[in-house]
Amino acid sequence: MKRARILLVDDEPEIRRLLSRHLGRLGYTVQEAADGEAAAALAKHETPDVVITDMAMPRLGGLGLLEALRSVDHDLPVIVLTGHGSFDNAIAAMRKGILFDYLHKPLEELSLLEVAVARALEVRELRAKAREADQVVAIRELAVTASDKILNPLNVISLSVERLAREGITTEAKAKAVSHIEAAVGTITKVVRQMRAVARYTPREVIPGLWEIDLDRAVVDELREKNHESLPPT
Repeated sequence: MKRARILLVDDEPEIRRLLSRHLGRLGYTVQEAADGEAAAALAKHETPDVVITDMAMPRLGGLGLLEALRSVDHDLPVIVLTGHGSFDNAIAAMRKGILFDYLHKPLEELSLLEVAVARALEVRELRAKAREADQVVAIRELAVTASDKILNPLNVISLSVERLAREGITTEAKAKAVSHIEAAVGTITKVVRQMRAVARYTPREVIPGLWEIDLDRAVVDELREKNHESLPPT
C-alpha cells in the first residue's frame, strides 16, 4: 500500500524534527522544508498528499506558499500551524479557499495533528474519486460522439459502393458516388485526427474544463505533432 506523502514546512528545526518523527511513526513519508521557497520547489518536483506549514517564514511566507501550492494542485489540502501574528494570514487564506485546516502553535497535543492529517487525506481521496468518475463519463461521451460521427460517413461509403457495383450505372452516377466516398473518407479522417488531439490531454489538463472538451474544436497542430509537443487545453 502506498504511503501518503506529507510536506512539512517550518523554519524551526526542533519543530520539524518533532513533527516529522511523530508522523513517520504513523506510517507517513515526510519531506521537510525550512521555508516557503524550498517547499514550493519540492511540491513542484513531486506533489505531496498533504502540506503542513507554518505561516511566518523567511524568503517566502506561508501565504505566498499557499498561493504557489494552489498553482501546483488546486485541491492540495494544507494544514497551517498558526502562531502569534499569523492568525490574520490564516483567515485570509481561508477566504481564498486555499486552506484546509489550521492548528495553534505550540501544539500541546499531537493527536490534533493526527486527526487533521487523517481528515485531509480522506477528503483528498474522495475528491480524486469524484474527478475520476467525472472523467470516465466525459470520455464515454466523447467516444459516443466520435462513433456517431464515423458511422454516418461509413454508411455513405457502403451505399455508394453498392451503387458503383450496380450494372448499367451512368458515368454521372459513378462520379457522384465517388464524390460521396471521398467526402465521407475526409470526414472520418477529420474525426480520427480530432480524437488523436483529445488523446494528448493529460488528466491535469482535462479536469479543470472537463465538460468543456469539444470534439469539433479539437484540431491537431501538425507543427506540434512533428515536434512531439502536447496540445494545450482548448
